[in-house]
Amino acid sequence: MWCLVSQPNSVILEVEVDPKAKGQECLEKVCQCLGISKESDYFGLKFHCAKGEELWLNLRNPIERQVTGITPYRFALRVKFWVPPHLLLQDTTRHQFYLHARLELLEGRLKVTNWSEAAKLVAFMAQAEYGDFDQLTCPHSIYAQTAQIGVEEEMKPPDYFQRVAVHHKELKYMKPSAAEYWLLKEVSYLESFGEEMFQIRNCSGSSEARLGVGPHGLTLYQSDPCEKQSIPYTAVQSAASHRRTFHLMYLSLDGDETSLDVKLETSQAASGLYRAITEKHAFYSCETVRSAVTAQFIRDLKGTIVSIFNEDTSLGKKYVFDIQRTCREVYDNARRALYQTGSVGYTPAEDSSEDESSLSSDKCGEYCGEQCKSSKRQLARLLEAISCRICMDRGIDTAFFPCAHVMACSECAARCERCPLCRGHIEQSQRIYLPLELQQNGLKMS
Repeated sequence: MWCLVSQPNSVILEVEVDPKAKGQECLEKVCQCLGISKESDYFGLKFHCAKGEELWLNLRNPIERQVTGITPYRFALRVKFWVPPHLLLQDTTRHQFYLHARLELLEGRLKVTNWSEAAKLVAFMAQAEYGDFDQLTCPHSIYAQTAQIGVEEEMKPPDYFQRVAVHHKELKYMKPSAAEYWLLKEVSYLESFGEEMFQIRNCSGSSEARLGVGPHGLTLYQSDPCEKQSIPYTAVQSAASHRRTFHLMYLSLDGDETSLDVKLETSQAASGLYRAITEKHAFYSCETVRSAVTAQFIRDLKGTIVSIFNEDTSLGKKYVFDIQRTCREVYDNARRALYQTGSVGYTPAEDSSEDESSLSSDKCGEYCGEQCKSSKRQLARLLEAISCRICMDRGIDTAFFPCAHVMACSECAARCERCPLCRGHIEQSQRIYLPLELQQNGLKMS
């Protein structure tokens, strides 16, 4: 059975799976084609159902029982669980995140705060796809293509393209992979980052709104863009869906128990909302996915009848959720597996000085193999070389004369009559100043 899987950049992959294959097998083959070996848990496959809705394929259930029509089945590879880019260990994973984020920006699902922010994001796209700014070959096509990114309530400034060009010039010599990283970094600060949006209406059908399910909880957007309500996962008491109706019980800021009853377009959309809340809460907030989530299933009519006589039968069984790991478990499993194969790479840190996007020296050997272990030893020797040989606590900052040895801090030097190294008589001591590079990034000892 053939499946056609489109990436966010519209490139289509052809994957062959067994006719009885589950969704997980198809996803794993797609990720294998893209070089994503251990971080497939962040992704999912979407498909259009008979009513035109876009739904997530349940990876634990057979494909043929979820998708109608004739083969080849068509799916879209999309990021299901968004995480900050410094948690992504593979360049190939980060590239797919970039492609999806770019698509979300262009289609307006990721809301940018202002036009200045939009210009910066477009500049990162241009650097990632066209390289350094060149006046003669300026990528006006991508500038124009991304002109719709911004805040709808604000009028686009007349010098918008000039702003993009200025930002693009500032990114000179930045590698494409680093530009993709920094776009994801900027996108991760947006309020709508990682939100899955659902169109809802109250049970009377009089007013429409949107309900976003994100990493930290739910956000209820009213018809007025400025009016919204946040519901953290810790406040949610219960959630349930029945046909087109979705029911949510949560605690308000005052501690009162409040209910939210809404309707969605279809029963599948209501089930998708319930599934999104449960899976995202487990992925982002829990230490591990409980068996109550992974073991939850329903049966079709035929399976229900057979289960009356045999409870253990798998006939007609459909799992409700396909999440099997939390965010921390995905990261830890990927890190260990990639470290064992020696294939962990983390290039953006080379182009950045930000602490959270670089690996600490204590963990460097664990991640980067022998090369980083060697760098760690060199760093330790450097720290030792600029430490006072007497107290081994403060940095060296005093030279002895006439021997000219530099090996002590000013406090220890004041107590010395002879040079501790050559035992020569000290006629004079002089304060010295190390290069600024040795006083930055935690290397300054005093």
